[in-house]
Amino acid sequence: MYKTLRVLVGFAALCLAHATQAQVISNTPYSRFGLGEINENLGNIRNLGMAGVGVSAANSYQANTANPALLYYNSITNFNMGVAGQVKSLSDGNESQWDSNASLYNLSLVVPVSKRWSSAVGLRPYSTVNYEIGASKEVAGNPEATFVRRYEGTGGLSEVYFAHGVRVVGGLSVGGSASYIFGNIANEVSSAIQDPAFPAVGVQEVTVLNNTTYRDFLFRAGVNYRQKLKDKLFISAGGVYTFETELEAERKTSYDRPLITGSTPLLADSAESSVVLPAGYRAGISLDNGSNLTLAADVAMQKWSDYRNFEGQQGELEDTYRVAVGGEYTPNAASIDSYFERITYRAGLYYGETPYVLNGKQITDKGVTVGGTLPIGRASVYDLYLLNLYMGYGQRGTVENGLVEENYFLFGAGFTVNSRWFIKRRIE
Repeated sequence: MYKTLRVLVGFAALCLAHATQAQVISNTPYSRFGLGEINENLGNIRNLGMAGVGVSAANSYQANTANPALLYYNSITNFNMGVAGQVKSLSDGNESQWDSNASLYNLSLVVPVSKRWSSAVGLRPYSTVNYEIGASKEVAGNPEATFVRRYEGTGGLSEVYFAHGVRVVGGLSVGGSASYIFGNIANEVSSAIQDPAFPAVGVQEVTVLNNTTYRDFLFRAGVNYRQKLKDKLFISAGGVYTFETELEAERKTSYDRPLITGSTPLLADSAESSVVLPAGYRAGISLDNGSNLTLAADVAMQKWSDYRNFEGQQGELEDTYRVAVGGEYTPNAASIDSYFERITYRAGLYYGETPYVLNGKQITDKGVTVGGTLPIGRASVYDLYLLNLYMGYGQRGTVENGLVEENYFLFGAGFTVNSRWFIKRRIE
């Protein structure tokens, strides 16, 4: 049965791989800026259940992709696939609306190369764009006429990575990853003047569509050190540095005037440029008892003020930070009498400032998460199957200064297969 399950999981991964560019967020007006909403979690569903912490929190039976240096602790082959989504309420203080979405979140495969070295390959979203905004104002000199503008954006960037983690000596391990960033973002702006005196003008809308394709490499380096403090108490400290990189960009721009009789293209052109992704770092510290309890805290910072857009301009975004604390606890992983004692329970809190500054105010993001890991079937020396779940609630933005407040509910599920591929079995 388990061999068949492995085949099905692999087939599902291939079928769903194309979905990595699907939306993983529901409508958010803030994804209009920069490259959209950046994925702050470099881990998987397990990390999301702890508010995204994991830079120093290794786990032998979960893929340690948040820090490549922690891959060393994955001493058996690990396959992970997860889906995630959210239900969101948006409000400007006067009106509100609900949106929701869900899609493939991550794929990863970790394989031990030797006793001191493990490698990983995987896919995850890098950024997501999904917004639709409408605005209107009176035309100067004609209070009866209204100038209407609509902004719409879709797409995002995906990340395919190849990572390694190696134990150097004692509790010191180092790692690195090379990622290929790719994807497409479509931004559309439509403008029209609605005048009761000239009703036909309202349908002569002018639309500008920018369709931009991005691609290039991104590199990260990681380090972690774990030290025993006393019996059943260990401390770990880790860090991940993301190097500044320049993405190639190709933009196709079209201008359209949809009429009653059909669409009339006015002009189309293309251009090539690049965007600069700034450097950033993450640091974390954790305490664990070596078996069933881990407490961790992470901080992440990125210098988004150095971001350079397609036009070569800076200043569109601001520097960011994010702090998070979380933990996980398993009452008794070997319990025979109670299934609930074999479940791993997780929780976490996070707070941060996003790169978006509007009307003189930098947008903050805060929330709480819970999660757990449910064992599936009977574990053996060869195979271990796990189901990871998480939920959360967060709030971003504010209704002050004419801005939008987002209240969102998060959810996700991930399937993990741990398998010893390279043991010769004596009895089949």
